[in-house]
Parts: sequence; structure tokens; C-alpha cells
Amino acid sequence: MTTVTDEAPMGASGRRAERGIALVVPAMRAVVLLQILLSITAGAQLAEHTQAYVALGLLVSAASVLLIVQCLLTGSVRPGWWHGPDIVLAWVSVPAMVLLLPSSHVVGTWESWASGFAINVGALASTWLRPALAVAHGFGLGAWYLAWMVTVDSASWETNLNNALTIPGYALVVALTVHYLRALAADADQSREDAVAATRTLELERYQMTVHDASSILHLLSDEDTPAEVLPGLRRQAHREANRLRNYLAAEPSPEHAEGARTIATMLAVALEGFDDLPLELAVDLGGHAQLSEPVWHAMSRAVATILHNVRLHARAHQVVVHADCDDDGWEIVVSDDGVGFDQANQPMGFGLNTQVGHALREVGVDAQVRSAPGRGTSVTLVGPVHRQEEP
Repeated sequence: MTTVTDEAPMGASGRRAERGIALVVPAMRAVVLLQILLSITAGAQLAEHTQAYVALGLLVSAASVLLIVQCLLTGSVRPGWWHGPDIVLAWVSVPAMVLLLPSSHVVGTWESWASGFAINVGALASTWLRPALAVAHGFGLGAWYLAWMVTVDSASWETNLNNALTIPGYALVVALTVHYLRALAADADQSREDAVAATRTLELERYQMTVHDASSILHLLSDEDTPAEVLPGLRRQAHREANRLRNYLAAEPSPEHAEGARTIATMLAVALEGFDDLPLELAVDLGGHAQLSEPVWHAMSRAVATILHNVRLHARAHQVVVHADCDDDGWEIVVSDDGVGFDQANQPMGFGLNTQVGHALREVGVDAQVRSAPGRGTSVTLVGPVHRQEEP
């Protein structure tokens, strides 16, 4: 018999849904069990074969008790020794009532508990069978019930038909409800997993952005081939990165602050500190006075420093030009070198240019464009709006 015990491991929401179903199922069965126990004495007095009637009632009661106990102990309806016996007893009890009880007591009496038990089994089977199979079983059991009830003359065919249709009706309703609850719980678990994965990715990206420039500095400081004239600038940059990381770990504000106005000139003064070893040429008079908002100022300072770290590590440039310009609405900064460049079509940009420059600047409304070709150097253009001071 095909069950749903081979489903994928459940998350927290799935387990809560299963525990909820495992509480409802015993409650539903307990109602039917109580009806059977209350009527078994009267039914035994009416039955042609008392022992067979009582034995059947006790078997159904035993299976029901097993169902209740297993559901409460395991917190799920999926595993259970009661699955097979429960269905077999439902199919057996329908003809048993017809054969054991008088015709006048087969339909619509407490002594003939087979119809209520069959409805209950059809509904509860939908909690552990696959939905399509559970509904098919409900229709089969309903047809089986109707086939036996039409042989009884004491009830109208409408009553028999209604009772027979109730079995697949409840099976369908419970199957849809349980399927929806489990799907909803699975979606909730998947959403939680996606959120955790997204958080991990974000934390990893944040960590990479935090240590990217520091790792470049440490690499050059530890490299015995690093020229001596580069070391003083690297030490200044290492000291600044150490302070920044210390403040980052302590959740304190960044030690990088603009002195006076937050302009392109003050931003570049911080970003270019420690790059004395690079053949820098500054042409910022036309744009140095442009005002930047505080988030843009800090993001630009980090981005320009990252660009220069890439130049120092990879470009082997003889000239690095930093040009700034602005008009009434926007500003532009271009950092270009005459180094080895790279093939943009076949060589993807690394984390520094792609994330720490491009992604970080897009978050604050700054556009970054990289142009490079093998042997023709690299040019990074940063474009953003002029920050307008609000009137007091």
C-alpha cells in the first residue's frame, strides 16, 4: 500500500503541521470509538451471532486504541501499525452489519456502527495515503457500502446513496485539507531555508567587503619582494584598516570621517592615503568641490581605495590618473591606468571591482562602469548626483 512515509525530511513548520494532524485524528477516532462502545451491548443482544459481533467490535476498538496511542506518541499519522488493519476492518464491518443484524437495524441505528466507522476510516486514510489514492479508496469504500446496503429493504435508496457518498466526500475534504496544510508548512520551511541561505550569503559578502582591502595590504606586507619604498604607505594603510576592523567588530562608527565638508576632494584625500608608491596624477580641480552625502562619501572612499589596491596588485601601470569633474546636477570621477588590462569578454571581474565597487556603489545611487582591454589598461568611471544641503 502506497503511503507518504517516503517524503523528504520536514522542517519546523512541517513538524508542527504533523503534530496538529496527529492530534485531530485521534480525536475524530475517539468519537467513533465511544459510539461503538456505547452500542456494543445492545447490538450483541440483537445480533444473530453474538460472538462474531462482539469480536468485530473489539477488533475495531483495539485498532482504534492503537491509532490513538501511536499518533499521540509519535506526533504523526504517517508511521503506524494501524494503517492496514484499519482499512481491512472498515471493508469487513460493512457486510458484517448486514449479515449479523436484523434488517430493521442495519441503517440508521447505533447498533449498526459500520457506516460511521467507514466514514471515519475513509477520512483518516486521507491523512497518510497519497491524496489521489485516498480519494480513490473513499470512492471504492463508498461503492462497497452501497452495494451491500441495497440488499436491505428497510431503508430508502436515497438514504443508502447519501450514506455511500458521504464516505468519498469526507475523504476528499480531508485529503485536500491535509495536502494544503502540508504544502503550506513545506513552503514555510523552504522560505525559512531560503532566508537563512540569503543571510549567509549576505554575511559572506559583507565579510568579504570588510576584509578585501585588508587582505591585499597584508599580502603585500608579507611578501618579501615588496619594494621597500612601498612599505611606509602600506603600514599607514594597515594601521587605518586595523582601526576600521576594530571598530567594525565593536559595532562602533567607522573611524573614517570627512573633515569639514563632505566633498570629492576630502573623500579622495582619505582614499589615496598610503598609495604614494603608485604613479598617481590628480586632476580633480574641476570636481573636487562637489558635495557628497555621508553614505556616498564613505562608499566612494572605500571604492576608490579598492580600485587603487587592484591597480597596485595587478596593473603594473606606469601612470594612474584620477580625474574629477562636475556640473550643477552630477559629478564624475575616472580612475584610469596604462597597465596590462584584462579581457572583459572572457575574464570576469573579481570581487573587488564587481562587488566592493559596483554593487556597493549602486546601493547608494552611484553608477560604476569598468572598461578594459589586454595591454590597454583599465578605466573605472564613477558617476553620481551632487548632494544638495537642505535649507535650515
